[in-house]
Amino acid sequence: DKIYNKTIGQKIREARENNIIYITKDNTAIPKKKLTTQERLGKALGVTFQQIQKYESGHNGVSSLKLIQISNFFNKPLDYFTSDATELLEKVRPTDNSSAPSSESLENV
Repeated sequence: DKIYNKTIGQKIREARENNIIYITKDNTAIPKKKLTTQERLGKALGVTFQQIQKYESGHNGVSSLKLIQISNFFNKPLDYFTSDATELLEKVRPTDNSSAPSSESLENV
């Protein structure tokens, strides 16, 4: 699903571009915004920066394992990456199962 891939990809890009790292100075953690490059993220995931580009653009879907690794890398819950995509899918695909055969109609088959 391209909409799903693109939405998750946008969240990956957002997390990467807004990543805050902490540097330690005199035993004090100081937040410092530092852009995580596609190359750095790719190395952490064991993929090329081109693959990260494809994830972010929505051209390639992200496997559940890679999404967990991305979630851990940025220290963000999985829901951060999937909530918007799930909401979009619910709008596109009705959750009403009225078109699915009921258990009663299956018994008569």
